[in-house]
Amino acid sequence: MTAAESPVLRGLDRLSGGLSALSAWAGRSVAWLTTALVLLICYDVLMRYLFSYTKVWMQEVEWHFFALVFLLGAAYTLKEDRHVRVDVFFARMGETWQARINLLGTLLFLVPFCAIVLKTSWAYALESWRIGEASPEPGGLPARYLIKGSITLGYVLLGLQALSELIQALRRLRRREALIFLGLAVAGSLALAWLLSGQAPLPPREPLVAILLFGLIFVLILAGYPVAFTLGGVATLFGLIFLGPGVFNFLPSRFMGTMTNLILMAVPLFVYMGIMLEKSGLAEQMLETMALLFGKYRGGLAYAVILVGAMLAASTGIVGATVITMGLISLPTMLKRGYRPELATGTIAASGTLGQIIPPSVVLVLLGSVLNVSVGDLFKAAIVPGLLLVGCYLLYVRGVTWLRPQWAPAMPPEEVAAFRAQAGKDMARRLLVAFLLPLGLIVAVLGSIFAGIASPTEAAAVGALGATLLTFFAAKDRKGNRLSILKEVMQQTTQITSMVFMILMGATVFALVFRLMGGDRYLVDLIEGANLSPTAFLLLVMAVVFVAGFFIDFIEIIFIIVPVVAPLFVAMDIDLVWIGILLALNLQTSFLSPPFGFSLFYLKGVAPPEVKTQHLYRGIVPFLIIQVVFLVLAVLFPGLVTGLVG
Repeated sequence: MTAAESPVLRGLDRLSGGLSALSAWAGRSVAWLTTALVLLICYDVLMRYLFSYTKVWMQEVEWHFFALVFLLGAAYTLKEDRHVRVDVFFARMGETWQARINLLGTLLFLVPFCAIVLKTSWAYALESWRIGEASPEPGGLPARYLIKGSITLGYVLLGLQALSELIQALRRLRRREALIFLGLAVAGSLALAWLLSGQAPLPPREPLVAILLFGLIFVLILAGYPVAFTLGGVATLFGLIFLGPGVFNFLPSRFMGTMTNLILMAVPLFVYMGIMLEKSGLAEQMLETMALLFGKYRGGLAYAVILVGAMLAASTGIVGATVITMGLISLPTMLKRGYRPELATGTIAASGTLGQIIPPSVVLVLLGSVLNVSVGDLFKAAIVPGLLLVGCYLLYVRGVTWLRPQWAPAMPPEEVAAFRAQAGKDMARRLLVAFLLPLGLIVAVLGSIFAGIASPTEAAAVGALGATLLTFFAAKDRKGNRLSILKEVMQQTTQITSMVFMILMGATVFALVFRLMGGDRYLVDLIEGANLSPTAFLLLVMAVVFVAGFFIDFIEIIFIIVPVVAPLFVAMDIDLVWIGILLALNLQTSFLSPPFGFSLFYLKGVAPPEVKTQHLYRGIVPFLIIQVVFLVLAVLFPGLVTGLVG
């Protein structure tokens, strides 16, 4: 760095820091709307069911809050690097290569994605303002253009944070390489402006271009740039090059469909509920209490982990948090008690993924929206498979302790007695906080949905409020931390919600371009020409999802693959509720599959040094076999899934 360069670089650093501070302020401010959303929906539910009082404007404010959270929180999520990446290769790269990936991804994907959304959403909001558009519902909000304008505002913030990310990435490169990238940025900006201003230079002549788009997205996702922007950016470039900018004019109205989707509103509420319970220390209390109950039996700690995993799945549904929490608390204890590392790690990794299938599961909410089926029906259909899986895991541990008792020894009687004596007077409170209150919360949430008393969104809000009260009760001995817990929950909820819905917005662009290029029609013709039976097609889709799960997260699979194959299932008259549960089971299996199972990554990150990767791989194989066998049984005997639905 020369003396002449220093002021310029310092100025760029200040600019980057200022833009990042703006994103952080916007994200942390809008995070308060998550709690406001919980309280508003609970108030709406209370007034409606007790006093038959409801207002249209109140329901519209609810989805306004929901939309503002993920739109204005997107830049904050980018700043915190919480937009999901497929980091199988990215995590192994050095800092310089990561900077190159971030630079290229931002220039090629994020900038075009933001540009097309800004171009179309600005015109969309301006037209709404020009005609003075209000809610079409009597008693609704008077200014519909404000929420439409939030699309533009959200992507302005996202674009500014993209500039900050560009500056930070450039600062990690050598001067000559940085200048080359700056030249590419200028050339790319000119090319993008030309594409935005006119007709498509290369009209597609056959739908194979759409198939190329589909395949290219999967390849580029593996590079490690955030999935949402890779998905939206690649589709944007294909659309501009082969179809022209006019095809994106209806994009904002599709975004509005997501923003006003009352089923999808359940996602941030269930996430809020799950994170709140995770912060409550509930998992620790559950595991300690279970150790008191089962410690004297061979395999007792493994039984405790499985049962706690099921309870956490039914109350939080957050796989990563569950695996990490149980890995930190249970794994050292199990190893200290002489448990075989393979059995200990396999039990924790498998039990932590139960949140994918046991309701209320965010996976099932997203699948319900994409498949256009009742989320309540999916929750009902998932109960039997979820409980049977728990039973299979318990039976496996029982079999291991019978054949190899030395793999899972019981705690010495004197140690169990000392442990119980230490817990002694606090046992009643332990049972209340660790089991009875969470169980009551689960029954209230799922029972209200199954009985038709509340929608999934309403039940999620009530569950989120209950989780907050439970957390504050559990944390009564650390009063000073309650506000910090609340802030952390709101901010994490905002980040996860923005991550999910930015992927959905990117998938919306992809679906639009893919369909207009004739990709969906081409796939239908291809399947019909191959004369595949419904069973053969189902097995093909399950195989594709299983393999894709090695490399990409469940959210990408739900938003990229499922919308493409769902119309084909409908054409074959296959029950979509059954398909939804099969997909959820398949996605759960992919979480466990070596070498890229996300559950294994989570556990390895918190495992003691003596636990090697081969321990995890060997330990998960029996549970993976159980999972695959159970998936096959669910295919062969649909009644296992649809019995409760009817």
